[in-house]
Amino acid sequence: MFSAARWRLTLVFTAVLIVILLTSGVVVYLTTRSVMFNRVDSDLEDRAHRDAPMLSREPPPSDDGTGGDHDFIPREYTTGGYFYARLNSGGQVTSSSPNVDSAALATGDALAQALKGGETFASTKSSQGDSLRVYVFQPDDPHGDAGIVEVGRSTEPEEAALSQLRIILVAVLAVSVAPVLVGGYLLSGRALRPIKSAMDSQRAFIADASHELRTPVAVVRTNAELLKRHVGSAAAGKAERDSLALDDILSESDRLGRMVDQLLTLAQVDAGENALAVADVSFGELVTDVSRSMRPLATARSIDFQVEVTGEFYVRGDREVLRELIVILLDNAFKYVDPRARVELSLKKSAKRVELTVSDTGPGIPADAIPHIFDRFYRVDKARSRESGGSGLGLAIARHIAQAHGGAIRLESMEGKGTTVTVELPASG
Repeated sequence: MFSAARWRLTLVFTAVLIVILLTSGVVVYLTTRSVMFNRVDSDLEDRAHRDAPMLSREPPPSDDGTGGDHDFIPREYTTGGYFYARLNSGGQVTSSSPNVDSAALATGDALAQALKGGETFASTKSSQGDSLRVYVFQPDDPHGDAGIVEVGRSTEPEEAALSQLRIILVAVLAVSVAPVLVGGYLLSGRALRPIKSAMDSQRAFIADASHELRTPVAVVRTNAELLKRHVGSAAAGKAERDSLALDDILSESDRLGRMVDQLLTLAQVDAGENALAVADVSFGELVTDVSRSMRPLATARSIDFQVEVTGEFYVRGDREVLRELIVILLDNAFKYVDPRARVELSLKKSAKRVELTVSDTGPGIPADAIPHIFDRFYRVDKARSRESGGSGLGLAIARHIAQAHGGAIRLESMEGKGTTVTVELPASG
């Protein structure tokens, strides 16, 4: 799926850049061509008006005295390939430079426009097929019909330069395709990486949630089927077995309910919909209340539970959400320590922050597991977690609660020596 999407993005990226390069190349080529030929036209126009008096005078008689010399224009005027010609109103050449090519002279519309007192430029071809540019105009002559003057030159140097420019632009475009493909492939991979990571996380989330929900659902179903078979039965001990089945159903239903609540909380967090009812909360009083309500859990497992809260501590936050944070930390401590272990809860104020610490003398957490301990569904001992009812969502929710209140949570642990979880929240007042 992502491989196909990556190649599609690569091809789109490559196509866009090729279009940009092609468009830029066309613009560069046309602009260069326009500038070059504008310079040619400006040069021809300046030269024609500068040399107009020479072009308008009568040619000297030929050696045999029979008429004018059409090649009367001095050769220095033709240096650089320029040629000159004067035509009468009928379009016949009356005088010209020695290098004039009759096939290169402008005719037709260009002559008609010049005869009307205008001026124009024309692109022509020599008899050898060379490209030429010609300026056609009618000079001022107060004594009579001045005819038409044409001044032109070859544009082969410009055409050669434009040909080289075309080759360079095509080469640049061709050479750019491979780097663009590679760059597009790398960039598309980087762009898709967060999406792929999110999709992988979502798949893992769904797989883990399905796995976690399957066990309590199976227990509920099994016990429900057992009760159904016992309905109307007169077997001895029926009431006791039914009572145990109902206890299992209620227990697993509670577990399902807690898990669904946790999943809903995380879904709201991901959607940004988990709004807090913020108010000043007596955090010390809240910690004391939660500790008192959860002490029976510690007593049932013979855990030495010690609470140390000194002074009044206030924080800005949602009281019920903060209660859930404390419950998660204590519930984890009670679940994952051995009987007769010690769990300590302390609350103190440091500078402008309130620090809640829950430590235990349990088995501790391996060093390689600590970086993942706040990940969703992550459990150090999966078999033991399922047995004790853990889903691997509690610490992920605890981290969200701490961060939502502008605080932070950290965990320190050593195998065989226990675990300490510390929550820091901004103090109020």
